[in-house]
Amino acid sequence: MTWPTRRGDADEIKLKYPEQAERLGAALRTGDPLADAVVAELADLGAGARRILLAGLRDGLDSLDSPPPAVAALLAEVESHSSPYDLDRGANVALSVPPFAHNIALGQGALVNTYTSPVIAEVLRRTGRLTSMAKRRLDETGKWLLQAMLPGGLERGAGGYVATVMVRLLHAQVRAVVRGQAWDEDAWGAPISQVELVRTWLDFTLVSYRALAAMGYDFTDEELADVYLRWQHQGRLLGIDDSFYGDITGHEQAAKLADLIAMTEDGPDADTKPFLEALQGAAVEQLAPIFGDPALTGSLIRAFARLIQGDERADLLGIAPSELTPLLPVLILGAAESRRLARRLPDEWAALQSNHRAAIDEILAAPDTPTTYEANLG
Repeated sequence: MTWPTRRGDADEIKLKYPEQAERLGAALRTGDPLADAVVAELADLGAGARRILLAGLRDGLDSLDSPPPAVAALLAEVESHSSPYDLDRGANVALSVPPFAHNIALGQGALVNTYTSPVIAEVLRRTGRLTSMAKRRLDETGKWLLQAMLPGGLERGAGGYVATVMVRLLHAQVRAVVRGQAWDEDAWGAPISQVELVRTWLDFTLVSYRALAAMGYDFTDEELADVYLRWQHQGRLLGIDDSFYGDITGHEQAAKLADLIAMTEDGPDADTKPFLEALQGAAVEQLAPIFGDPALTGSLIRAFARLIQGDERADLLGIAPSELTPLLPVLILGAAESRRLARRLPDEWAALQSNHRAAIDEILAAPDTPTTYEANLG
């Protein structure tokens, strides 16, 4: 299998990672065959098949009478995934952090990293509205993560489970659209390939939880292992090949994988900067009700973005310096000290998690329009 010409230096990758290079090359050429087949089937069969799929996601494959074959195959696959671990342990780790902090880590950590990928930028260009969709992407990704974050959220039929498979199918729908636009797979590999999916998995684990730690929300090695074990399961529901991440339970292992994935890309191109500017604006709009004045919120968002990305990378991405940067050590110390004190008192720690759960429930209960991943199957 030939290596895509615009996906890094194949010889360098083979030299540094000889055991993974062949698998990585295949992953660059692979999307998600099961989900891709469902998208093709739904295009042929229409709304009735979509209703069958939604019923199967909520009530299980066994509840369906003669489902279409691709739908049946996907449902059988996602229902086959299980974990010997208590996945709610990872959910409770996530609940020890307030939702607004997860929002900052998502917007200024995970999504910045995701959308600085040249191949993702190329996909966004082809699907249109590169910048105008920034707030919608931030809102919808945040909603999905909150649904999947809750204890029990990844159990069959639960909101996080359904949303995760919907996101998987949205990726497949985008892949089909882009492939219909004369996408050059010899140059780029598959649109939203397994490599892009693994990169995204790392953005929601390594990048996000390092960002949270930088903001004052520390985690023990055991807590991080719980987070990674939960995300192993979530990655499988998303259709990501677990041969890349199935043994990762900490940042050190994840960082090695991130180094490998980074070698398949040349770094951000000029077209990613407008999206990042729009993402900053979306974050300000989202968080201004919490922090107050939009100008103040914007300065705070830039300060956190530069903290998370580092000054050198922030300069490369065009994230302007913030006059509030000198204030960050005080905010971080306050968050860290409050967290340290709560850890010492089990009742206080449980109350903190309960309060954050209530805040997430309130966010998810707020009326809104269907997300793109929901509308895709509506």
